[in-house]
Amino acid sequence: MASEGIGNAAETSRPPQTQGEFGVLAALYGSHGLSTWGQRSWEFMIGLVLLELYPTSLTLVSAFGLIDGLALVLFGGMVGEYVDRSQRLRAACSMYALQNGALAVSAAALLAASLAARGGALFWGCNAATVLFGAASSLFALGSSLAVEREWPKVLCGGDSAALSRLNSGMRRIDLSCLIVSPIGVGLLMTYAGTRAAILAVLAWNLAAWVPECLLAAHAVHRCDALQQPKAATGAEPGPAKGSLRRMWRSWATYAQQPTAPAAAALALLYCTVLSLGLLMTAYLRWLGLAEAELSLWRGAGALAGIGATFAYPRLHAAVGVEASGALGIWLQLACLLAAVAPAALARLGWAQPGASVAVARALVAALAASRAGLWLFDLAVGQMLQERVLPQELGVVNGVQSSAQMVFQSLSYVAGLFVWQPQVFEWLMFGSCAVVLFAAIIYTVFVHAALVSHASYKSFSISASGPG
Repeated sequence: MASEGIGNAAETSRPPQTQGEFGVLAALYGSHGLSTWGQRSWEFMIGLVLLELYPTSLTLVSAFGLIDGLALVLFGGMVGEYVDRSQRLRAACSMYALQNGALAVSAAALLAASLAARGGALFWGCNAATVLFGAASSLFALGSSLAVEREWPKVLCGGDSAALSRLNSGMRRIDLSCLIVSPIGVGLLMTYAGTRAAILAVLAWNLAAWVPECLLAAHAVHRCDALQQPKAATGAEPGPAKGSLRRMWRSWATYAQQPTAPAAAALALLYCTVLSLGLLMTAYLRWLGLAEAELSLWRGAGALAGIGATFAYPRLHAAVGVEASGALGIWLQLACLLAAVAPAALARLGWAQPGASVAVARALVAALAASRAGLWLFDLAVGQMLQERVLPQELGVVNGVQSSAQMVFQSLSYVAGLFVWQPQVFEWLMFGSCAVVLFAAIIYTVFVHAALVSHASYKSFSISASGPG
């Protein structure tokens, strides 16, 4: 039979052994890669196409962002609860089916909207279907990620923290690689083959990818004894909490009671910032004079910095541990962000010449791209804590609520942008974002210090208890 996991005594420093032509890891990476490629392609395309369909307003794009975020906030914990209660292969394949199916319906509706008369009932109906099913696909993509990217690596690695750090880094490397490459493919299709051809290509990919995704997932399960073991009982059954609101409250309560809650809250706070390469910052950099092509290159540079972090994290983990790796990551991110806002701060203090320029924009975006290395180091560290220190039967719920919390804080950054909407005063949002990241770094540092003190006290007690007497 296949390897029973990385936690076996004879295999504590390496991932599961592959068998035959495809091994457990190859199957796991392949299944996750196929799913991630389709989702990343769609996330890049949908905003561009909605803007093309209704170029005089950002209404459709804003509606999609709002409903997509709202779905994750309201139902992220419930999706995680389903993953916790379902057997591993069933959870993964059902999430893949729902994700790909919803995305295909959304793409078909978007294609129909592009063919319908602008402004008519069919046009708006197709756009509504596009937005609703697109948001559903994001929700089910969270489910497949919780199953395959969060739960399965923990099971495969057993109690081997070093091996888990390597496996998590490999999975995140796939995410970031798809984030770089898939938009290039979609962009080329939209430019040279047309928007409808690109929609058809993404639709076809997601329809065709579902079977290989499930086959690869099944291959991994069948080759690994650990993945075939039944899950531990989750305790409470769905009956006592029939209402959706009560189930959502129970999910958030479970999340808040975790010993890792301060670290998780610090990670969620990092999403309440405009100091990323997201929509608001991209618009501001464009206002400063950077061209679209240059902006796309800087986004790629940020993703490459993140990929570099996935190579550095296992080595840092082996050298200093998961807590210290997270501390290095978040303080590195803060240092880069302070460098990013330094020119604007000096100008506000009268110590530098104010004004918008391409040079200032390039200095800002270069520091932002560098900060991605610290962000992903911190993300990997906290993510591993949420795998190792959460009960197996609560893993999906806790990580699902974590995604919801991150979306809540990201939405707050957009709300702030509604109030501070003038590019000339955008630096105030940048200063506020630095304050939020500083607050998150302090929360995490206090958490790590408390954990170290607790560990030292326990160790001291154990030594004294085992002494002569």
